[in-house]
Amino acid sequence: MLTRKKTVRLEIRNDRVREHFAVVIASMEGFLVQGVHDTMPADLLILEIGDDTEQDFDYLTRARSTGRAKDFFLTSKNASPEVLIQALRLGVKEFITQPINEVELRKALLKYRDGSDSAPAQQKGPDRKGQIISVLGVKGGVGTTTIAVNLADSLVRLDGQPAVALIDMNRLFGEIPLFLSLEHVFNWVDISKNIARLDATYLTGILYRHRSGLRVLPSPDRVDDKGTVTPQVIEAMLRLMRTMFDYVIIDGGQAMDDISKTILRSADKVLLVAGLSLPCLINVKKLVKIFRELGYPPEPSVEVVINRFDKRSVITLREAEQSTGKKAFWAVPNDFNATMSAINQGKPLSVVEPGAEVTDSIAQMAAALAGRHTGGGREKEKERRAFLGLKLY
Repeated sequence: MLTRKKTVRLEIRNDRVREHFAVVIASMEGFLVQGVHDTMPADLLILEIGDDTEQDFDYLTRARSTGRAKDFFLTSKNASPEVLIQALRLGVKEFITQPINEVELRKALLKYRDGSDSAPAQQKGPDRKGQIISVLGVKGGVGTTTIAVNLADSLVRLDGQPAVALIDMNRLFGEIPLFLSLEHVFNWVDISKNIARLDATYLTGILYRHRSGLRVLPSPDRVDDKGTVTPQVIEAMLRLMRTMFDYVIIDGGQAMDDISKTILRSADKVLLVAGLSLPCLINVKKLVKIFRELGYPPEPSVEVVINRFDKRSVITLREAEQSTGKKAFWAVPNDFNATMSAINQGKPLSVVEPGAEVTDSIAQMAAALAGRHTGGGREKEKERRAFLGLKLY
């Protein structure tokens, strides 16, 4: 039951468009359109964005800071990704494109009317600030997707059932659907095509829900789709996902372009997946050098994960650490049969090989990343290396 009408202020230059808004709003229960000379703060301000977008967004920022209205809708003929991303950054509730679609406008107003009463109570709770973990292969064929998929699966199985999302950003050879037997409908290109609708409700609707509870956002199947995605879209998506999930795992493949750099800037932890081979170790050094030159991600957040670790390798773990100048965060034991069986069945290791050493190792790595290990730092290091059959030196 509505306790009072929501006041709406219209700041729209085009008289015909303004009248159209006023007629629709006046026909709906629970709203009151303010007069032109009414100076009282409104519940909702609907602002038109014209040709000078910078000036209009500056006005919006001032209107918010001075308390001119509690919430904001924008309307414009210009629905470019740049305008929509800026609107999202400023916390705009809805973006109404012109010419106005009355059905969509009514839906937006109803959503605002019915949801705004409960919003303050929701805001009183602690804001979720999930961790973004980017898994980046130092070269092809090192098992980046195996690590990303099974790390995400291990995190979602931790006590307390944390909310976990897995994103396939391997834009040329995205294989997460194969690894998890997904028959997906949506991918992250759909977000760029519907950026004006990007909120928790929309994102939840397009994420695939795996039987484990993991939420998955696959890579697009078509190469020509990838050009519609910009770094700004990815930034907005990750900022929203951080508020929805405890952990966001990104399979970054091996790319190093503008979108990859956006992910690196956003990531709380970057896992460089490598093998005990000379090309891998050289590439680890190259990437660490590139990160230093870029100024991000911070060096302490970059960790090396040695995949397919074999104690009989010609290059020892100690030699690898000395060569790269970085201590290995984790070494996942080699088990070709178990990992290939999981891939071919389209299931995580925890389902196909629950008792395997490789499964246990990735589960322990997930626990370490989640801060679930007990004991002091040196004791944890001893335990980790003892598990791998290594000596602490």
